[in-house]
Amino acid sequence: MKKRVLSLLCALALLLPAAVLPAAAEDTQEAPAELAEVETEEIELLPPGTEAETTENGWPAFPEEGEYILEDAANGVWEYRSPKLIVEIHRITETKPNKQIWYEAEVWCAEGGDYPRMIANDPENWEKIKFEEYPYKIARKNGVVLAVSSDFAHLRVQQKKTVGIVIRDSKIISSKTFKKSTTFPNLDCLAIWPDGNMAVYDYNEKTAEELLEAGVRDVLAFGPWLIRDGKLNEDALNKYGKSSAQRVAVGMVEKGHYFFMMLEGRRKKSAGAGISFLAKKLLEKGCTLAFNLDGGQTACIVFMGRQLCRIQDGGDISSRRTSDILGVGYSDQLPGVKDGWK
Repeated sequence: MKKRVLSLLCALALLLPAAVLPAAAEDTQEAPAELAEVETEEIELLPPGTEAETTENGWPAFPEEGEYILEDAANGVWEYRSPKLIVEIHRITETKPNKQIWYEAEVWCAEGGDYPRMIANDPENWEKIKFEEYPYKIARKNGVVLAVSSDFAHLRVQQKKTVGIVIRDSKIISSKTFKKSTTFPNLDCLAIWPDGNMAVYDYNEKTAEELLEAGVRDVLAFGPWLIRDGKLNEDALNKYGKSSAQRVAVGMVEKGHYFFMMLEGRRKKSAGAGISFLAKKLLEKGCTLAFNLDGGQTACIVFMGRQLCRIQDGGDISSRRTSDILGVGYSDQLPGVKDGWK
């Protein structure tokens, strides 16, 4: 499929007005903004940092200035380029052996740029139900370029269940995990450092204090981890998450180079799958580590404040409200941006 040419942000902004959100019934999820049903105009000028230019390590070259955005939902292609960040998203449709629709977001972060991190809707009231919000609204509020669902740890806090090792913005939220895990999620950990490095651990491999001393900024507890040191977690894949459902996972090829993947499920056009579906695809992409995030009705992928995926048939329904999202990048071009992080 031939890619559409990126257009300058200043021109594209005129083509992308914020969509009006329809009212939602009290007993249903709120419908999101138009699910990126936007096409851009083709232009002759290619911006810096296109596929024609690559760096010594094989990464696409970052533009020297400006922001470049492409939203082409008809062809399932979305792109963002700035001096700090490059995001390329492709929607892939498969009909055999099963009907599946999934999204592959490849991300490159310039050194010292906008690395993946957790973004809360309200950091001071992280665990409270009344401060939950839809992921696309959290993205808009904070100017997040790309986001996916997180570990939904705040729900375990509310329900007074074992939360797992959870750290947000260098603050320990929970230090209690399983002594022996036999449930799904098993509360394995994804650790994220401020410099963009990531690591995955078994649920009881590290304490919260050890991770904090090691300098991590965020730790998610969900799992299981899917890949470590370039090898699949075969035991976990054979034991957990084998039902067909929506799935979300994140992987790292190397520091600064990541993949975010989201699989639609429980729809006529996309049956969903077990956690091994995305695990194997992330391994094929060269990820040296990967981690399973919360799926089902929580699963989502959001680009420039618009939810790309469809959660269920019968309407463009948003994924459920949450306390935070796993996001990367900042842009003040999103509709509704207030006090974004940088």
